[in-house]
Amino acid sequence: MKRVWILLLALIMVLGLCACGGADTAEKKDTATTTAAATTAATEATTTTAAAEDAATTTQVEGDVTTTEAATTTEGATTTEGATTTGTVIGSTPTTSTTATTQTSATKAPTTTQPTQPPKNPGNVPKSIKILSVGNSFSVDAMKNHLYQMFEAAGCTDIRLGILYVGGASIDTHYENIRRDSAKYDYYENVNGEWVITPEYKASDAFALTDWDIVTLQQVSGHSGRGISYENLGALIDLIRPQIGDAKLYWHMTWAYQQDSTHSDFANYNKDQMRMYKGIVRATTDKILTNDNFVGYFPCGTSIQNLRTSSLGDTLTADGYHLKDTYGDYTAALTWFCYLTGADAETMTYRPTSIAAHFDEIAESVNNAIKTPLAVTECK
Repeated sequence: MKRVWILLLALIMVLGLCACGGADTAEKKDTATTTAAATTAATEATTTTAAAEDAATTTQVEGDVTTTEAATTTEGATTTEGATTTGTVIGSTPTTSTTATTQTSATKAPTTTQPTQPPKNPGNVPKSIKILSVGNSFSVDAMKNHLYQMFEAAGCTDIRLGILYVGGASIDTHYENIRRDSAKYDYYENVNGEWVITPEYKASDAFALTDWDIVTLQQVSGHSGRGISYENLGALIDLIRPQIGDAKLYWHMTWAYQQDSTHSDFANYNKDQMRMYKGIVRATTDKILTNDNFVGYFPCGTSIQNLRTSSLGDTLTADGYHLKDTYGDYTAALTWFCYLTGADAETMTYRPTSIAAHFDEIAESVNNAIKTPLAVTECK
């Protein structure tokens, strides 16, 4: 009987244990179900949030061209060709990629090369030059202050300059002095850069000093534009020609007076500078260009008139008719030098400081006078 109760008690205990186990399992099952439901809800929430974010992103891309992702791609990205694409920096100019630059260069128009300007003509400067002038103070203006230095600077090593001077001497004056062999000249000579003056000199003695290369003649300035005053020119040449051997004869064309000149002979031209200049041109054309004795003429009158159109204006004389030692004298001397050598005036290396500021205008005036000797060419 005791065994029966023991077995019954054991059976009750077993049944109790089974009941507890079932309840635990149900509880665990309920817990798992709850957890799964929560997980599912969280997942759905996450999915909904992601969808909402995607929708927001899509709206941003459609409404604003620039997106965070696009900006990230632009800045510092390396292309598959190896060219770095530089992003736009706010406030600066965008930098084009290397690839784009290369393509632009390939289609760029070729650079044109400016044609090379030919060198200026330095002229044919002789190693030796001997010039004698039969003139007056206008010949002194052209020769005294600068002509020797110009030939020296250009490489001439044997220079001899002479001037048979009588103040205000005309063609008629020279004709009478030479016909009578009168010692009425001051003879200026320069053989080493310095002038020596010998008074009471005869023209015949000067002609015999050396084998002159060039002898020049001129008319007195006040009559230089009056053709009637040239009547004795042929007779003067006939007196000189046998005494100068093979020397070439040149004419020194003088210049018109300054417009405010008080020279008494300015009245011959109604005190009009351009009228005087045109008279000089006409006399040169009629009396010199038609005379076969002359190899050429130095167009100083035109050089001076050209220069008067520059910024210097009508300020080239010291007293209304004699040229200033600076711009005026230099222009006349450069005209002689360039006419004799064929040099472009711009190649002249002798440029004293007194004329340096206006050298370009002087050179332009001289070049134009030699190119167009009987008409005014305005300075540019």
